[in-house]
Amino acid sequence: MRFTIIPVLLAMLVSTAYAQTPKFGTSRVLFTAQDKIFATPVLYKQSILTASMDGHLYSINKKTGTQNWKFKAAAGIATEPAVSDATVFVGSYDGYYYAVNANNGKPVWKFKTGGERRIGGIGYWGMEPATQYMEDQYDLYLSAPATDPSSVYFGSSDSCVYALNKANGKVRWKYKTNGPVHAGVTCSNNILLAGSWDTYIYALDTRSGKLLWKFKSKDHPQEHVLEGIQAKPVVGDSTVYIGTRDARLYALDLFTGRKKWEYSAKNAWIVGAAAVAGNHVYVGTSDSFVMVDVDAATGKELNRHKGGGYIFGAPAVSGNTLCYGDFTGRLFLVNTNNWQQVDHFDTPGRNQYAATNLDSLGKIRFRHLAAGANPNLYTTSLMAMDKLYQLAPFVTTPVIDGDTIYAAAADGKLYAITFK
Repeated sequence: MRFTIIPVLLAMLVSTAYAQTPKFGTSRVLFTAQDKIFATPVLYKQSILTASMDGHLYSINKKTGTQNWKFKAAAGIATEPAVSDATVFVGSYDGYYYAVNANNGKPVWKFKTGGERRIGGIGYWGMEPATQYMEDQYDLYLSAPATDPSSVYFGSSDSCVYALNKANGKVRWKYKTNGPVHAGVTCSNNILLAGSWDTYIYALDTRSGKLLWKFKSKDHPQEHVLEGIQAKPVVGDSTVYIGTRDARLYALDLFTGRKKWEYSAKNAWIVGAAAVAGNHVYVGTSDSFVMVDVDAATGKELNRHKGGGYIFGAPAVSGNTLCYGDFTGRLFLVNTNNWQQVDHFDTPGRNQYAATNLDSLGKIRFRHLAAGANPNLYTTSLMAMDKLYQLAPFVTTPVIDGDTIYAAAADGKLYAITFK
């Protein structure tokens, strides 16, 4: 009997570990903004801060959904808020970055950049008509700020990376890249990391703005589809992990920029930030619809979970629970012990429009969205995007707070979903 009891106990332990991954419980709409939400919400005390393309930054009681206050910019806000010393920092398409009192929503200061805009061009990506200016419909974000004890840092469509005095908004330094900087920035060890649409990742001294190193991702000289950087860098154990539109996840030495490895996502962008947990790096892809688990030391793919749509937000990880959303309006719960899907949550938009806007397998397919229209026309791309927005996609990162997940959908709804 003593030879069978150990395997039985081990089986029980494994079973218990898997069972510890919770499922979704009750869900409710905590708050509804008046326009799309592209910015990941953040927690502050007993509130959750969320920004919307309706031009407002909202402070919402995370239990009741009551609005504590709102701050209005002159155009949409598309940056994840950064909170430091009771101050919230956000950027808007009105060309300003704002500092707002986190307790009452009163403005502290504002700083004017050289202007904020979406990426675009004449005949963008080879679409027709070749003489028309076209915006990149998937350039959803402006640069999310980062802070340290004295400064706030962010990038801008004017191609600069800025360091401002956190207290008064005065410029400490700025660094000019060769392309718009829409990716969020990250501080670590007096190094500021910023990815630019010029295909370079920059490491700058936070004290002086001096360039320490830069690393070039790949470019796509003709159509420019597989190039540019939207993802925020993440640092773990002196390694920078950053995804790019060149369909790669790079691991770089924090202090030298030396490439340690690269992971290829084939022809799929990596738009969202990675999540690092122990020896694992989790990151989502666009057109291949997968959330991958990569070995942090080698870049080898260990596991993957396949959904049905583009993944733009970073995953949220707590214990052996991984949660992420996709462009089909579905939120997934995955057990990272065995990479089995535990549960999912669908937005009302997905429930209403999946039958018409997704293919027979419940997946995004551009030609299905085009419904016979010329796929090379820019107007077809706009029509397809409108159909995707009908699904109320998740393009933000879920926020896990104890037994509750907060998730903002692009239809402007902020959901509070309990675990059970």
